[in-house]
Amino acid sequence: MSILFPKMTVRSFQTLDLNRLKDQGIQVLFIDVDNTITTEQNEGISKEAHQFILDVKRIGIEPVIFSNNFKFHIERVLGGYPDVALCTFVCKPLPFAYLWQMAKRKKKPSRCAVLGDQLFTDILGGNFARTFTILTKPLTKLERNDTKIMRCLENLVYTRWEKQGKIAREDDYVRIL
Repeated sequence: MSILFPKMTVRSFQTLDLNRLKDQGIQVLFIDVDNTITTEQNEGISKEAHQFILDVKRIGIEPVIFSNNFKFHIERVLGGYPDVALCTFVCKPLPFAYLWQMAKRKKKPSRCAVLGDQLFTDILGGNFARTFTILTKPLTKLERNDTKIMRCLENLVYTRWEKQGKIAREDDYVRIL
């Protein structure tokens, strides 16, 4: 399978079955921010995203906010809560920040998962680091210009996978067959 191919897809962070992750032995969840749990245009984190992070903690999985964005942006979006580990400007898809965070926590890649909305950053980086990768549908179509370019490349990959019978697309949601 391709290094870009996710292990799982979900419609949104709210539909992610945390019990399933826990049952698979996942102990750390690296969570992308922009367009995964909130929009970049959003000035704060939603109640649903806040509750999601609390639910991840409650079930016994350590949530780690993992973003290519700058710390000041992520802190502004999170608004000081929830109390969660932040890793910013991590240079995804390079695996080094994932590997460093796993080593710091003494966790094997098989015990870690990545949740994100982009193939060429979140999923590729997570797969390079050999974690369990979860692709979510982007929260909005409003994106930065560099992300729009990457979405065009993603669309080419999705079209190929569709023709190969690996996925189905439904309203920007990619479902693994």
